[in-house]
Amino acid sequence: VGGLRDVAVTVPVAVTPGDTVTLQCSYDLEGDPLYTVKWYKGRQEFFRYVPKELPHTRVFPLPGVNVDVSKSGANQVVLRDVPIELAGRYRCEVSADAPTFHTEIVASHMHVAYLPEGDPKLQMEKRRYAVGDTLRGNCSSPASSPPTNLTWIVNGKRMNASFWKQDRVRSDDPQSRKVTTIGLELDMDSSTFQYGKLRVQCVATMFQLYRQEADAVLEEERPRLASVLGTRESSLGE
Repeated sequence: VGGLRDVAVTVPVAVTPGDTVTLQCSYDLEGDPLYTVKWYKGRQEFFRYVPKELPHTRVFPLPGVNVDVSKSGANQVVLRDVPIELAGRYRCEVSADAPTFHTEIVASHMHVAYLPEGDPKLQMEKRRYAVGDTLRGNCSSPASSPPTNLTWIVNGKRMNASFWKQDRVRSDDPQSRKVTTIGLELDMDSSTFQYGKLRVQCVATMFQLYRQEADAVLEEERPRLASVLGTRESSLGE
């Protein structure tokens, strides 16, 4: 017994404006003839493939959608020069022909991202710390849309941020870009330093498209040996 099965859609998780994007739809008809493959953004159909009709493909007008018909067909649709407005949910609807007309719909989301321009900026309150001090710092990402993910790593271990905020670049920014800032507060004890050093990293990521980091190496502030000996000698002499 044949029948439509194993329908799956492959959509990039994130792309940048101006990219050419391939949306793929795979399926197994198990011997049944194909009736149609339809593509939707949200609820609006923008591409249809019908093997029984000539031409096989039809494109329906949708703002921002620029289909490369020569590369689109039964298993994929190619979109050229993608604008940020094409972020959203994409659905592939596959239908078998008579007698079953079995139909399956699968969907996936695509982000269109304005990447940060440059590296994150790391600011530490000071460069030398003693045991008992509280380390304080903050890290800000360049503006992006959606906002960048920022993570603290101290001596190779991930740390929670003490605060987190996002600020729009300006209210009239058409890309709605935001700057992300996170803070770090850490009480210093004898185990904090490794060989008198402490490495602080701020890692900025956005999907698989962007990863940059900023780091600082801080030093342990040790009491001078001479001053310790002097204090000891003076106390013995009393």
